[in-house]
Amino acid sequence: MLLLTGPVAWDRAQAATGIDERMISMQMHQALGTKWLATPTPTAIRVVGAAQAMLRDRGVAIDRREALLIVDRAPSVQRLWVAIADPDPHEWAILGAVRVSTGKPGRKDHYKTPVGVFRLNGDVLGYRALGTKNEHGVRGIGIKGMRVWDFGWQTTQDWRNPDHVTAVRMEMHATDPTLLEYRLGHPDSEGCIRIPTAFNAALDHTGLIDRAFIEGAEYSAADAALLPKDRASSPLAGDTLVVFDSSEPHAAPSDPDLAEKIEADFAAYLAQKAAATGAAPAAADQTDDSAPEGQPGAAAALPVPSPSPAASPAPGG
Repeated sequence: MLLLTGPVAWDRAQAATGIDERMISMQMHQALGTKWLATPTPTAIRVVGAAQAMLRDRGVAIDRREALLIVDRAPSVQRLWVAIADPDPHEWAILGAVRVSTGKPGRKDHYKTPVGVFRLNGDVLGYRALGTKNEHGVRGIGIKGMRVWDFGWQTTQDWRNPDHVTAVRMEMHATDPTLLEYRLGHPDSEGCIRIPTAFNAALDHTGLIDRAFIEGAEYSAADAALLPKDRASSPLAGDTLVVFDSSEPHAAPSDPDLAEKIEADFAAYLAQKAAATGAAPAAADQTDDSAPEGQPGAAAALPVPSPSPAASPAPGG
């Protein structure tokens, strides 16, 4: 198994591909400095093994050498690793890591970040932060222009009723660099993955998980508008994020089909309620941590036994 914790050896065959593994590692180090963390070999072996197990469990095959992101949501870990995945499981590489914050359940609108395999196939575009502040003066998804990667509706355990799941909008985004970024490395979000500002910018610039949008930009104005104009897209760009929990290895992976049904059922319930009262359907709650005003929401709807109505939406940022 090829496990890398720093700059990788230069290979002439790789030089022709443009931004190879060495260039990715160098760019991340330049952008993040000491926030770009080395990974001890035993940790790298554990992380790669967990990611490969999750991919097998979800029936996802790696068919080319490509970048892939791996997150361990365990409260004592809270790390995201940039990996190079390969069809040969012995040829994976770990380039480095950053501290993140995943979901912190136990209070209103806060849930564990879903575990599973999440792919950006181009169906959900994502968006960019407006840099607006919420009522507490917090720029929940970062400064203006920060990228928000949207992985769609996903399921996670409802801490209020462990026998149930809830649907959350799964996103990865920056956070307020002044008020919240220092808390990265600890669970803190409503369910999304918070990443450092500098990492957000570097990931956006290199397009490491933007393969679908990079390819789509050739014919789609929307895809082209989403990507930065000065991008230097990596030939190793992939489309996959893997989330696991080393403290809860048997956590149920997300079921996106069920999540879509939960969200649709809740929308139907709101419409039915509005029709009965003659009022306009209620909009899903939005916060700057998940979606600024005028941008896609990040609501969660709870599955509860019929005929009881679903609980009110909860943001997932």
